[in-house]
Amino acid sequence: MDRYVVFACISFVAFALIPAAAAQPSGAVTGRVTNGETGRPLPSVNVIVESTGDGAQPRGTSTGPQGRFAVDGLAPGRYVVRARFVGFASRSRKVEVSAAESVGVRFALAPRTVGLDAVEVTAAPTVSETAEQLRKADIQEANPRDGGELLRTMSGVSAVRRGPVGLDPVVRGLRSGQVGVYVDGMRTFPAGPARMDSPLSHTGPSTMQSIEVAKGPYALTWGGGQLSAIRVETNDLFNVARGERLSGQLQTGYDSNFGSYDVTGTVSGRSDAFAYRVDGAYRTGNDYETGDGTSVPADFLNRELRAKVGYKLGDNQRLTAGGGYQRQDDVDYPGRLLNAQFFKTGRARLGYEYASGTGLVRSVEAKAYGYQTLHTMNNEGKVTYASENFPGPPLRVAVNADITTLGGRVVTQLAPSQDLRLKVGADGYRAHRDAERPFQVVKNGEPTTPGFYESKQIWPGVVTADAGVFAQATRLLGPVEATGTVRADMVWAGADEEQVTDVYLDIAKPGNGALDADALDRREFNVSGALMLTAPLSEAWTLSAGGGTAVRSASALERYADRFPSNKAQTSAEFIGNPRLDPERSWQADLELEARYDRVSFAAGGFARRISNYITLQDAPDVEPMLPLPIFAEGPFRYANGTATFYGGEMSASVAVLRSLTASVSGSYLWGKNLETDQPALGVAPLSGDIGVRYEPPQGRFYIEGTLGGVTEQDRVASILGETPTEGYVTLDLRGGLAVGRGISVEGGVTNLTDADYVNHLNAKNPYSGTPIPETGRIFFAGVNYAF
Repeated sequence: MDRYVVFACISFVAFALIPAAAAQPSGAVTGRVTNGETGRPLPSVNVIVESTGDGAQPRGTSTGPQGRFAVDGLAPGRYVVRARFVGFASRSRKVEVSAAESVGVRFALAPRTVGLDAVEVTAAPTVSETAEQLRKADIQEANPRDGGELLRTMSGVSAVRRGPVGLDPVVRGLRSGQVGVYVDGMRTFPAGPARMDSPLSHTGPSTMQSIEVAKGPYALTWGGGQLSAIRVETNDLFNVARGERLSGQLQTGYDSNFGSYDVTGTVSGRSDAFAYRVDGAYRTGNDYETGDGTSVPADFLNRELRAKVGYKLGDNQRLTAGGGYQRQDDVDYPGRLLNAQFFKTGRARLGYEYASGTGLVRSVEAKAYGYQTLHTMNNEGKVTYASENFPGPPLRVAVNADITTLGGRVVTQLAPSQDLRLKVGADGYRAHRDAERPFQVVKNGEPTTPGFYESKQIWPGVVTADAGVFAQATRLLGPVEATGTVRADMVWAGADEEQVTDVYLDIAKPGNGALDADALDRREFNVSGALMLTAPLSEAWTLSAGGGTAVRSASALERYADRFPSNKAQTSAEFIGNPRLDPERSWQADLELEARYDRVSFAAGGFARRISNYITLQDAPDVEPMLPLPIFAEGPFRYANGTATFYGGEMSASVAVLRSLTASVSGSYLWGKNLETDQPALGVAPLSGDIGVRYEPPQGRFYIEGTLGGVTEQDRVASILGETPTEGYVTLDLRGGLAVGRGISVEGGVTNLTDADYVNHLNAKNPYSGTPIPETGRIFFAGVNYAF
């Protein structure tokens, strides 16, 4: 059957199953959880709401700083509400939810000697067993300056440091455009070609409610064109009890060494039909010292403001709207040729939600969004700016870039039978990118020309678009739960032919040397799919096996960059795009084993992946450099297709040694090879592991935690791409928190207590010295939080 006919059929089925906005009234369960001995609120308690009737999927959430929770969109009927928390006896209540009513429930949990909770519930169900999630409490305790730092706390996940903020995600060796990033359902891209502003950098960690990482081709219902994905949900608009018109929190903190200071705050409220939330943040930082006393440029200034509003059209329908603005100024990037002068980004979205909880149609969600990011960088403060420390004449180099993205999504969840759940929908986006690089040579302190030379286009008016449809089915096959997903995408890519240089046009020509009107355009039809099987081996042990294939189209940089540094190399050189690149296709298999007892939990998993048409780099001796700088000793290079293989895995275990003492251990390993270059794949993280101990009395008034981390040396490197070996290291972190009372709590600690001098292997190199960016030495930090 013709592929376009298949695409049309899938589209018709998906949209035909999207129901009208008719709704039946629904109810809610709200409440508060406190310590039965002290009466103080308990934050981060798992709350589960289960139907006693039609077998609907349980709904879960966790309590906020004041112990409050809310679960909306419940169909009329009888439910069991359970509250579970490590160190406390679980409690449950039976309630009856009526249409258009909210049922209040209060739990006073009694402390007891228990181990780890046997069930971990998240507000949004995970995609598969190969997903990992950080919740609000984890994010707050991590004391991050940037969302990318949070990823380094997760097994098999890390980030590339190019400066103090804007760390770029890496998931099991997948990096850059291979990892899709979603913020509140919006597909997010950086504005800068060099990814100074990674997709996570425009969302402050204080506004994040959760971070979920899908470690493979199992996020096909999130969006298309990715080999793994990260999903961020910002602070929940409706996580406030009805009638609570004003609540929120204020937090301030300081980090030594970085000299980083931050102030964050949130205000929220809710009536019967209306809810609102406003989040703001201010962060600033300065240069830091490494373990051996070396000073690293790390100035930054971030300001952020976000707002959300929601209105209930009925008890199971609501409209939501949100927007935000962030500005970053004077951000140092020692791992790049230039520093960022500013980033400015504005976002807006509008959503509709319908949730019945009963019948065939369980929920419908529709969303439209748009955002724009402007980015300017220059070489002020770099050695190229003055002649004293640079072998060539001084230069004035800048890059002006922007991206404007529009997108949308619609999805419905169906329950054809008690043991079958379906999810069908469609999503898409259109992104317009533009970037230019003006420069001039300076002689005797004066420019050789009155103004910049004619600007050189890095991205010549690039447009990329993706429209996809998907379907996912989850069914019980006896004791085995099976989840299968299929997705089809149409992809468009193109550039303004009038803006590109003659050098780029020569590269873009087809093999016969003739340049036709469609030389810069690309059309693709891509199909992806995945299957996950989960089976209980016993009451405590679970085995999961999965596999799938996903497709990623070449990024704007890989297709249309005109002699600009690559994110896929550690060498300082220029790279030219190839508009005829074939899309990467990943084939991955996973095996996971998990056990949960009253006092012990254990999880281990492994994977194998092969990427065909892997986008790599080749020499391009026929390409004339755009900027003949002395540091560009190699290159230029061009992007090309090849093949790569990866395998590895992660493990973790925890045990409740005593009533208040929990010990944990985790580790990860990764191996990868680029078959095109016959060398290791770029950016393979070395073997690493952590040992942690946490003491937290049942009263929950304070906690103390210590983590010992170790990383081995990495000598398997892609030397052709400029990667160099790194040494192993050991770090020790201590942190703790104390609830003072009246909504006031304090946190503090020290990271890298031994002041170790070390480099994360994935970090970018300083293009002038050729050495990787080192991590910070010892940092003392402290913060105060007031919740009201």
